[in-house]
Amino acid sequence: MFLRAVALSLALLACGAQAQYKWTDPDGHVAYGDQPPRDAKHVEPLGQMGTAPQGSDALAQLPFEIRRAAKDFPVILYARTDCPPCEEGRAFLKAHAVPFAERTVGTREDIEAFRQLGGGERLPAIAIGRQILRGFEPSSWAEALADAGYPQGIPLPRDWQWSAATPLVPVPATTADSQTAAAPPAAGPADSR
Repeated sequence: MFLRAVALSLALLACGAQAQYKWTDPDGHVAYGDQPPRDAKHVEPLGQMGTAPQGSDALAQLPFEIRRAAKDFPVILYARTDCPPCEEGRAFLKAHAVPFAERTVGTREDIEAFRQLGGGERLPAIAIGRQILRGFEPSSWAEALADAGYPQGIPLPRDWQWSAATPLVPVPATTADSQTAAAPPAAGPADSR
């Protein structure tokens, strides 16, 4: 029983260390990162950076080599909907059988969070574990994925379902409908090949 409690505590600590947060520092500035300081105010979780792109049940159905890479170096695609290079990056990941989560960068809040994560100004970008590659460059993406252990030539299961794209910064449920109807989409970072 004691060992099970220790294992659960360690697992929870490992998950918490990868979470992304938004907070206000003592000077009133908004900041983003994986660990808010102790004196942070208004701390908001933004989701998980570096977590498995789909639930553990979905990862369990993957071939061993892909499952191991996805567990150790999960892939997150940062993209926009109106971005041809983003479409190319998405298609590249699917063609190379890489399970990934997709975060859309479309609102001003998303853009600021993306910059704070180290994404800079170029989309698409991918995070492979904690490494971020900016702009779509097939050779560098392929090399980084190979270095992370993603195998070539092993397909995903036939019934594999790609997870739906979600905003980088979740929109509060109470204001989501009014913001969508009232505000036009903000201009975001563009690919500068």
